[in-house]
Amino acid sequence: MKFSEQLLKNIGSDVIACIMDNINKGVDIEGNNFAYSEKNYYRPFDKSIYSKLRKDQSFGKVISNKEGKLGFVIFGYKKFKEVFNPSAKNDYLTWSGKMLRDLNVLKLTDNTVVVGFTDPNNAQKAYWFNIAGVSKSRKLWKFLGLRQQQIDEIKLKYEKQITNEVAVELIKQLLNKKPE
Repeated sequence: MKFSEQLLKNIGSDVIACIMDNINKGVDIEGNNFAYSEKNYYRPFDKSIYSKLRKDQSFGKVISNKEGKLGFVIFGYKKFKEVFNPSAKNDYLTWSGKMLRDLNVLKLTDNTVVVGFTDPNNAQKAYWFNIAGVSKSRKLWKFLGLRQQQIDEIKLKYEKQITNEVAVELIKQLLNKKPE
């Protein structure tokens, strides 16, 4: 069965809208709330972190190993993001917004819509968030998908158009069928 390109594009756009709505609400595909870690973690030395830390010690401290090599203990990613990216501190899965802006309808076939990332780096980030896990804890941030309620809403929204397109296709096939 071949559905119209416009129907498939509209469904793909609605899927992306639902994904973005979940992220904006701070919930994953299971309805669980996203939360940034407040656990301490190690970061290797970085000049920009050091510069910020000299002015504001609320997010971490400088440490050194036995060889005198510098690094940082960061007091949780939540604190780090509040200091380094205050405009996005309450935006989950967003540092610059580049990854989420890259989420698009990639491909349409006769009856399939493929939603994903055009940039392989963003696809890799999404893989870490959804499948492999991020940081040492391997925490999952399952954002690529829909909750059952969202699937049902999309089905309801398009059921008449889908039924109509199936009926039109069946009628075409019947009219083109040669008598036996």
